[in-house]
Amino acid sequence: MYKWVMAWVLGAACLLGVGVLFSQINNNQSEVPQAAVAPAIPEVAMNPQAAEAIYKQSCIACHGTDLEGKMGPNLQKVGATLSDEQLFKLVQNGRGAMPAFKSTLKEEEINNIAKWLAEKK
Repeated sequence: MYKWVMAWVLGAACLLGVGVLFSQINNNQSEVPQAAVAPAIPEVAMNPQAAEAIYKQSCIACHGTDLEGKMGPNLQKVGATLSDEQLFKLVQNGRGAMPAFKSTLKEEEINNIAKWLAEKK
């Protein structure tokens, strides 16, 4: 009988611990500020000449002279599949073998090239 009582107490303690854990997870998720979830993308007017200069300086080695792709993917129609916001985050944070450019380019430059690439459809 003692073993059964201890098993019930241990089981109840485990269930209580799991319930507290899930309630803490839900509380922490609701306290995350919106700025941390979606970084603000700076508003800039697109400057195609500046975007092409950035592309030639930072992107041409992997994506080719005509956006045709070399080591990196073809970007000739990237705007048909990705929005300028998605491209901004991709250039800023990198993905896979692509490096993040948030430490080498200003946010305005990243936004400019993202808008320029988004027009490639």
